[in-house]
Amino acid sequence: MRHKLDKDTAALAQELEQTGAFAALDRSAVEDLARRGRLIRVPKDWAVLIESQPADSAYLILEGDAEVRKGGETLATIGAGQLIGEAALVEHRTRNASVVTTGPVRVVRWSFEDLQALFAEHRSIEVAFSEQHRLRAS
Repeated sequence: MRHKLDKDTAALAQELEQTGAFAALDRSAVEDLARRGRLIRVPKDWAVLIESQPADSAYLILEGDAEVRKGGETLATIGAGQLIGEAALVEHRTRNASVVTTGPVRVVRWSFEDLQALFAEHRSIEVAFSEQHRLRAS
């Protein structure tokens, strides 16, 4: 039986539905992503992901911008709607780059355990994460 969403979780579910990465998911999958996600506000110059560290979570940037850095060199600037950290989880490896905020950022975080449970319950979520990884790798 599905439980009614609280106001904050319902708002997050609506925001996730409007994100390109999750636009194709059914409402049940989006609601479960929102239930398991944790909203975090990250200050400027904060490393959300650190190169060569084990993958313990993935994030979706909801607001703000960040730089993808490898070996100290900036490779790209990313912003709202970008899924980060999924590559290391999908490929079961350490992080291949750091992601550092360039201003205040609002993200939603899913732990490795949360994602494993979501993938088991909703194949479509696993496909969405894998697709985002494939698009970025090409």
